[in-house]
Amino acid sequence: MQHTEAAAPHQRYHIPNLKRGLEVFEVLAKNTDGISLSEISRITGYSKNSIFRIICTLEDCGYVVKNKDQRKIRMSRKLAALGYAAFGESNIVERSMDVIRKMRDELAETAMFGTMLEEDCVLLEQAPGRHPFKFLGEVGMRICFNASAPGKAMLAYLPKDELERRMASMKFKKFNSKTILDKKTLAAELERVRASGYSVDNGEEIEGVNCVGAPVFDAHGYPIAAIWITGPRERIGEGRFGEIGAKVRAYADIISARLGYGLI
Repeated sequence: MQHTEAAAPHQRYHIPNLKRGLEVFEVLAKNTDGISLSEISRITGYSKNSIFRIICTLEDCGYVVKNKDQRKIRMSRKLAALGYAAFGESNIVERSMDVIRKMRDELAETAMFGTMLEEDCVLLEQAPGRHPFKFLGEVGMRICFNASAPGKAMLAYLPKDELERRMASMKFKKFNSKTILDKKTLAAELERVRASGYSVDNGEEIEGVNCVGAPVFDAHGYPIAAIWITGPRERIGEGRFGEIGAKVRAYADIISARLGYGLI
């Protein structure tokens, strides 16, 4: 992400250090496991000294933390909390977590809540599963649209013009032989999502790990978020997709109703 001076309507009023800080945030958001100061400098094109000062400021303000070895930097939960506040007037995450926990309790698998962010989905919150062996995500982690249950759930219900724009720019990252890698196949998959009301990730990102998700709509019928469960193929097999999908969709509909869906 070498910084460029592309034409912007208010460019002459920009505050350079603020702009650099925001670019650092973008780099951290794409490297949720942490990234070194040197790598941030290389990606942004800014000097190590400049990045050092920005990181020190963000760390003192509680927006970034360092790994135990002090070599890698990552975003803190405080930054995610700011995202929650901006996500909706009534904080959709807070209003949804009791439903997410009920879904977790019924299905016993880790239940997750996420939304769209630029070219990916992002995990906003989760309720850990009840099994001793379970899968957990890192809050703030990015998830590809083409290989995920939440991505497909939201894509399927986007307005046609927005869906076309997103599909045109999609990178179709490959994880394994099951990953969807072209627009035609993804479009057919989205038709199945619309027909059934739920989406699946049948080991398309991590072999042996399956997910089942459903969209959450705002008052205007826009897929503002998605909820899903994740677990091993042995517990969430293809034979259970329909049963689990109906339950996940029912929980998603509860959240949608709280947001005013169906009232307009």
